[in-house]
Amino acid sequence: MRDIFQKLAEIEKGGMQAALAIVVRTKGSTPRTAGAKMLVMEDGSILGTLGGGGLEKKVIEESLEALKTGEAKLTSFTLGESLDMMCGGEIEIYIEPIIQPEHLIIFGAGHITKALVPLMRSVGFRVTVVDDNPEALEGNRFVDIGGVRSEDMESYAERLLPGGNTYIVILTRGFSKDKAVLEHIIGKDFRYVGMIGSGNKIKTIKEDLISRGIEGKRLSKLHAPIGLDIGAETPEEIALSIAAEIISVRKGKPMGRSPTDLPEKTREGLQAS
Repeated sequence: MRDIFQKLAEIEKGGMQAALAIVVRTKGSTPRTAGAKMLVMEDGSILGTLGGGGLEKKVIEESLEALKTGEAKLTSFTLGESLDMMCGGEIEIYIEPIIQPEHLIIFGAGHITKALVPLMRSVGFRVTVVDDNPEALEGNRFVDIGGVRSEDMESYAERLLPGGNTYIVILTRGFSKDKAVLEHIIGKDFRYVGMIGSGNKIKTIKEDLISRGIEGKRLSKLHAPIGLDIGAETPEEIALSIAAEIISVRKGKPMGRSPTDLPEKTREGLQAS
């Protein structure tokens, strides 16, 4: 029981999804009694058990379906031949999907981030801004977002748990910091990872990471240069292009990208400001 609650806390922290299946009623001979719990992760793995066999297989299927629909369900089973079980009893199971709010984590607190935060909050994202420069987080730039982290960005990226409901945007102050953060992020499974920079910068970073053992297929998931091509130049326009790309991924309709390739000095200025 304690393991399940500990895992639930980990799921919430990591922005992951799961479904909790609870036995609420039994009649006759059943493998578990009321109150038994099983946690079904979004990849189909489980923690706990409802007795194994055909019943457990069916509950996993029902739980994954609940994650797709986002709706809780109450389902009943007779433990007979259809489940390849001969207990003969009846069992009622409540399945509750645990779907975290979509979480956007932005590394770097420059002008683009300042413009991007309210856009993403307005469409329902929980937002965290991480920067190791306290001055960048001072004042009212990110007031009330509830997720400002003044700490080393590379360390934060290294500790960050993967999550299918987590989106990552890398907008740090420069080339080396972007690469350091990306190296810790790209090997984990997130819904979206985007990084700002010129085409030459992105090419150089990818080549360096591949030479250090990062798989090319991992880097192929990187959205970089970041954002949809809307001819963006100002921080506000670039933020809008990033928001549009994230929403297209969110909706399962990724659009073709060819983002504005600003000169590296211009982009570094926008990131650091």
